Amino acid sequence: MIPEHSIRHRAIIALCLLLALAAPAAMAATTELHVVRYAADGVTILNETTVDYTWLESNLPVQGDGVTHYYHQGPVFEGDKWNPEEDTNVLEKDMGAVKGTDLKDICDLVGGMKEGETVRIKASDGLSRVFPYRNVYEPEPRQGPMVITWYHDEDGYVPDYRSGMRLVFFADTSTNPYGVHAFGVWDMHECFDEEYWYFYGGEYPTTTGLSVQYISKVLIYSNEEPTGSVYVSSIPAGAAIYLDGIDTGLQTNATLEDVPVGEHTIELRLSGYEAATMNVTVEMDECSRPDPVVLTPLPPEPDATISLEDGWNFISTPKRLMDGSNTFAAIYGSVDTAGHSILLYDGLAQEWKAAASTDAFKPLDGVWIYANEACTVPLTFAPGGPQVPPTKSLGKGWNAIGFTDTVPESAANTLLSLGDHWTTLIGFDAGSQEYEISIVRGATGRHGEERTMEPMQGYWVYMTGARTLAAIGA
Repeated sequence: MIPEHSIRHRAIIALCLLLALAAPAAMAATTELHVVRYAADGVTILNETTVDYTWLESNLPVQGDGVTHYYHQGPVFEGDKWNPEEDTNVLEKDMGAVKGTDLKDICDLVGGMKEGETVRIKASDGLSRVFPYRNVYEPEPRQGPMVITWYHDEDGYVPDYRSGMRLVFFADTSTNPYGVHAFGVWDMHECFDEEYWYFYGGEYPTTTGLSVQYISKVLIYSNEEPTGSVYVSSIPAGAAIYLDGIDTGLQTNATLEDVPVGEHTIELRLSGYEAATMNVTVEMDECSRPDPVVLTPLPPEPDATISLEDGWNFISTPKRLMDGSNTFAAIYGSVDTAGHSILLYDGLAQEWKAAASTDAFKPLDGVWIYANEACTVPLTFAPGGPQVPPTKSLGKGWNAIGFTDTVPESAANTLLSLGDHWTTLIGFDAGSQEYEISIVRGATGRHGEERTMEPMQGYWVYMTGARTLAAIGA
């Protein structure tokens, strides 16, 4: 039988072992910092780096001399808890004769901070404190630089410096009766915005609570949007570049810098060419290079227009038309013909022919076209220069012809090349859908040959024999 005292002894030993296993391990000093600058979304990393204490000491200005001691202030439980005299619980909070690196210089490794931005100092155990730009970059003397320390005169460098890396405020000596470098609670009151004050137990202000130990991360939360760039090119070059509807002031070919990450619309505008748009996706710190945009020349401004009435129209062109703009498809492709063919009449064969879409619309041709509603069609004349005037062979009987001038001219003068081989000329009034009063060669008055033929109109002419009609103005 086991004695009762032996059972108790064993139970106590077991309990001690359980307590030892359950006790948290002492936090170890940190030796390196992960420095990150986030975009405005708080997630996208704009820049980051990792540095250890040896790199900091070798490459950035060292704060502290390892001799001068720096103090914070603990909570004041009696009297004025803000203790403006700074004479309570100060000397007890000696941070030691430390050396380290200014937090500002560390932030600058990844692009620094700007007004309105904050930095979070985070320990390896998860504890963290947040500070605004002003206290990091523009500290008052009574606050002093915010220094991440990595050396203590009693312990040496981290990790032997057991509470390092540690945030210590290198305040001046102006606000305490001891003449020491102390960052007191009234200094915090005067230098910090209220939202950054720290209270022990939620009631008593203290600056020791700002002195984060075991620092492993410096996290800057910027207001900057992540950006990339886009190289925009066109054929031909020289087009104005618009980004999301705003003129960038640049012309192709050019690179747009600092474009926010995401989807964007780019528009190119160049005189004489159709505006072109494209969508691009911008990645952070990447240069997007979409294919060159081939700009489409604008159709030239029309030299004239033909007005089509609702119903059948008997029309002609007064001049040669520019190549590429002279086919029936190019000219009348947008006209609703209600399924009717475009018709020409061959006077030599004395038969009707349907015009093919690729056929050219030529001077001296009288063309019949049906329009389902009134509209206008543009005509672009061929470039000027010496050319042989167009001609058209006419056969005996009725022939469909066009008028070849841009201003009215008498039938007698227009048909002069036909001699006395023509007898009757008849136009068509598309507005009333009726033939006009005939013009008779040699006649005067109502049927007189001095009556004018009109631009853009087609006519029937009756020939007593074959003859060639010459243009008068084309």
